[in-house]
Amino acid sequence: MASLLPADIYRHQNGLKHINVSNSDGFSALFVVNTPIFDNSGVAHAVEHMVFRGSTAFPQPETLFQLTSLTDAKINASTFANTTYFHCQSQCAHTFMLAVNYLLNGLFNPIFNAEDLPCEIHDGNDKGVIYQELIASEQAEQKSTEESSNNKNDKNNFCYGGISASIGDLSLSDLTGFHQRFYQASNITLVTANADIEQISYLMTLLPKQSKQIQGHTQDNAQKRTQKNKNNEHHQKKYPAAINKLIAHYHLWLHTPYYQKIEDYKEIKQTEKFLVCNTDSLAILPHSNLIPSLVTLSNKLVKDTINEQAIDAGISAMAIKGMGIKKPANKTLLPNLFNKLCRQAKKQLTINELSQNKANCHPNHVGVSDQRNALWLTNIGATEQVLATMTSYIISAYPKFLAPRCQGLCYATQALTIEKSAYLAIYNAFDVNPDTRLKEVTLCLLTLSQDKHFISMSLALAKIKYCQIEQVNNNQAMSITPTDISTYLQTLANSHHPKV
Repeated sequence: MASLLPADIYRHQNGLKHINVSNSDGFSALFVVNTPIFDNSGVAHAVEHMVFRGSTAFPQPETLFQLTSLTDAKINASTFANTTYFHCQSQCAHTFMLAVNYLLNGLFNPIFNAEDLPCEIHDGNDKGVIYQELIASEQAEQKSTEESSNNKNDKNNFCYGGISASIGDLSLSDLTGFHQRFYQASNITLVTANADIEQISYLMTLLPKQSKQIQGHTQDNAQKRTQKNKNNEHHQKKYPAAINKLIAHYHLWLHTPYYQKIEDYKEIKQTEKFLVCNTDSLAILPHSNLIPSLVTLSNKLVKDTINEQAIDAGISAMAIKGMGIKKPANKTLLPNLFNKLCRQAKKQLTINELSQNKANCHPNHVGVSDQRNALWLTNIGATEQVLATMTSYIISAYPKFLAPRCQGLCYATQALTIEKSAYLAIYNAFDVNPDTRLKEVTLCLLTLSQDKHFISMSLALAKIKYCQIEQVNNNQAMSITPTDISTYLQTLANSHHPKV
């Protein structure tokens, strides 16, 4: 266990405990919130979702998806019995700090609006992100022969994620009350790897002061309950290795004397250094469908690239080093949920190709669906792989494409290239109406193809993300223009598209 010893332990001025370790895994952060479960309401799960929905600094509900689509950042959260984890990763220092800032504002300064509850939780009918998630989970449990559920605390048998039949009963006051009680800095521990402590400390000073914690719950009791669940396999199995290491650090130090004694913590000196993720000046930026903080990030990364004199030759190893990038980012895979639909779609694509005149063969795409999921798939030509990959990043960040998710009509949606960039896939998981979603793909692609401003604003980030993931000097990637993206989108939208 010696290899898990953290380099530094701090307490920030707002009371947040912070463990920072040094390793070679890139930049990562884990916020551990002690969230005890008292019933089957699912309130802890609902607050987790609302933290991502919007904050004063990041009010747009598309923020999470644009951050993860146009950068290498991975941001997610999970609710367990007595604990909620929020975590982020990036191989780029600037992107990592933006992700941390996004989480900090969501945790401590979220926007809870009554009109968002039907979309994110349940509207009483079929709409609601959490409702769709719970329906899928409950259906999977019915098919399982296991006696225990991933969504239950063995001690009190509460469904900490909630129950689909009653999740919509949660009120705005339920959410705000739970958040006020448990989302206090003194009730949260931050574990980071390779973080700039001074920057995080400065971000803390930008947060609003919290009201006093409601009595009746102590940090020590919450830690004891969390400790009982530390060996729960569900805490480990679903996370990347870097996040699992942070979880291990947290539990290793949870009950050591040094960790418990607040007086032993080091205080951070506040330094007002410039941060690329500082949102103070974002209001003066022109309106765009791209969130302002990503515009700022794009300008910063492009400037760094130019300073390294690498723009003409692509993003070189020197430029990547200048951005603080540790190693290549992980590529995104199509969820296993879509394996059957993907095989069905590829088979139909092959049939279509054989039936066409090869001399006049144009790209074709296929839409397939089952009762709850939709998959759109098209072939990618050998010379189009870089173009298709960057186009998939931009599609996934487009507000019109994200609308079904933000409106609670599906649990997840994304565009991505799969199987060594042989196919471009667009999927909607746990959707209220999969067939409708397939019909909307063409219109969405055409609308995006005409939004030259969004394409231009997104393309710089798409190029940087591509080169980060591939770790290459790619002249083809850097030479792609907004017109190339627009033309490719029109080609995709106008190609043959039988419904299977």
